[in-house]
Amino acid sequence: MVVQAIQYSRFGDEEVLDLVNIKSDSLKVNQVRVEVYAVGLNPIDYKTFEGAKPLRFLSFMTKLRKPSHWFESKSSLFPRGIGRDFAGVITEVGEGVSRFAVGDKVFGTMISDPGLGTKRGALATEICVNESEIVLKPEMIDMNHAATMGVASLTVGGAFRKIELNSKDVVVISAAGGIGSIAVQYAVAKGATVIGIASKKNSDYLKSLGAIPVAYEENIQNALLSASAKPITKFLDCYGSDYVKLAFSLGLKGTAIGTLVPSPYVMIKGAQFTGPRHSTYDDLNTLAEMVSEGKVRLNIDQVYDFSLKSVREAYRSLKLGHTRGKKVVKVRK
Repeated sequence: MVVQAIQYSRFGDEEVLDLVNIKSDSLKVNQVRVEVYAVGLNPIDYKTFEGAKPLRFLSFMTKLRKPSHWFESKSSLFPRGIGRDFAGVITEVGEGVSRFAVGDKVFGTMISDPGLGTKRGALATEICVNESEIVLKPEMIDMNHAATMGVASLTVGGAFRKIELNSKDVVVISAAGGIGSIAVQYAVAKGATVIGIASKKNSDYLKSLGAIPVAYEENIQNALLSASAKPITKFLDCYGSDYVKLAFSLGLKGTAIGTLVPSPYVMIKGAQFTGPRHSTYDDLNTLAEMVSEGKVRLNIDQVYDFSLKSVREAYRSLKLGHTRGKKVVKVRK
């Protein structure tokens, strides 16, 4: 069977992406075949096809732990698929699969080592994924919204587990983006006091999510320190090392600071590079339950069709930032 997929054969901007026809993969043990209905886009996607320096740094660190990777040729990196989050219907079940059956509606994310990770990609009409990468989709969540939950559930669940977020915490989150907005609601649902950093125009939006808004256009350190009557105890950075520096300036220790963006500075200073690497399988279900119960609202910024022109435009737009939700590619009409 022929599968349509978005792939790239060199690092670069969204122009390196191509829509190609590939041969359907054979199922491995503990895998299922999924007919893809929708794919949620994440910043990690374009950082991967651009070959971003932080990801190359993480891949280098992975090679230090796995010496056999040094003998892989550069050409073995390509071609590569793109996209991680997806929702769809199982069409075939492989040997060893026990939790799923043909016809099940599922969502999930392709899990990989930190860095450039896997060559697999969710932006395809059909994919083979591990049983450990999917859960059943709740009926009240449609395919488009379900496709936005995979990376977010593992990222937020893993990050808050690492910094040990609890109901007594006052946590600062660099918010407003797709992951940040979910992190805010997740923390509020856990009972924490949340201070969200975003632009002035997103202040009302953050309030609607349950956060105390602080605009980054202000004297941000003073604004944060005066935002809550209780002292700040935790910090989750969704953007980069400048926010980690800000977190240290607030008097927090490295163990109380989580960041989703790796850098030598972060590691030297002792902040926690976190996210999916500290997640568990149950995190997929936890976010789904929060959404089903109305504790977390999933915001879709825009839905794109499954064409090369449209996918390129989606990533071009995603790179501009300042979105209030996730971008989704609708693969099956």
